Amino acid sequence: MVSGELLIRSVRPWPSSTDTSVVDVYCDGGTIVAMGPGLARPRHAEEVDGRGGVLLPAFTDAHARVDSAEHLIAAVAAGTTLLRGRVVLDGHGAADDSLESLTRALSARDTVRGRATVQIVACPRLMSDGSSTVALLDSALGAGADLIGGADPVTSSDDPVRLLDAMFELAEKRQCGVDLSLTASGEPGVAQLELVCERAAALDMRGRVTVTHCHALAGLVPARRDELIDALADSNVAVVTTADDAHEPLPLRDLRRAGVRVGLGQDGAVDMLERTWHLVSRGGYTADSLVEMCVDTATRGGAAVLGERDHGLVEGDRADLVVLPGDTVADVASTRPARTLVVHDGRLVG
Repeated sequence: MVSGELLIRSVRPWPSSTDTSVVDVYCDGGTIVAMGPGLARPRHAEEVDGRGGVLLPAFTDAHARVDSAEHLIAAVAAGTTLLRGRVVLDGHGAADDSLESLTRALSARDTVRGRATVQIVACPRLMSDGSSTVALLDSALGAGADLIGGADPVTSSDDPVRLLDAMFELAEKRQCGVDLSLTASGEPGVAQLELVCERAAALDMRGRVTVTHCHALAGLVPARRDELIDALADSNVAVVTTADDAHEPLPLRDLRRAGVRVGLGQDGAVDMLERTWHLVSRGGYTADSLVEMCVDTATRGGAAVLGERDHGLVEGDRADLVVLPGDTVADVASTRPARTLVVHDGRLVG
């Protein structure tokens, strides 16, 4: 879909206080071209009213459900225009194995084409054998998946080193990313996190590897935890949290302070603002600045995890935006109001 011209009247970009000035935002060619008060309307631009609302970068769901068109449509309506989700493959190794789950996800993605960007991670149901796993993942990439992944190689494979080597070699060959779900805790979890970081650095895949959940970081003594955070930062491995209730929250501030890209996902729900507030609550954050940190994780942070570097609110950034009624960023995070406007690639989509 070719991006058109859009003029958004009367919004307040990322207001940390109630006295943030109201501006207009002009988008063209999928990017933010100009921001300021009283912008002249270009002749062919569509004009919409932001009603003085809070302007944020659109939400990013870095652990989304992507196999349901209904779910993706609802996510866009709630202000999420960038999503990544895992699809568990039905086959067991051969190139002609069933990829029905991937086909469903590709079909669902097609329904929101032009309204959202959706990345699909192909994940094998079984990860016990390196060669069969790689054959299945290679087939999935050929069918349209964007990344490869899987769950807990240390606990699911008899030879996790061989398996990870094979997966990373495929990713390097295919020039795709790797997104692994690491739920193991304790020493097994620490060991596999170190293996992932080592391979990301050794194969020059910095910036193309993500680990979700990363429960191994919880419960460690500070010095050991800091070592792992430094390893993540040095290898540029991103982290995604779902802020689930069953595990200790990740050290969000420490990760961000170290320069680790951190995103938020919700593992099947629709409204990322609801999940953002859950992240706030799980972290025990009360200061407005820390609430804003969580909103940033759910917007710009997640976009950085997914490889989108210009997901922001300055001229030249990609025009993926959401407008909400409210006074400040912290206010809309706590009240979670209905979305006023949703913009993707410079076009009004909600």
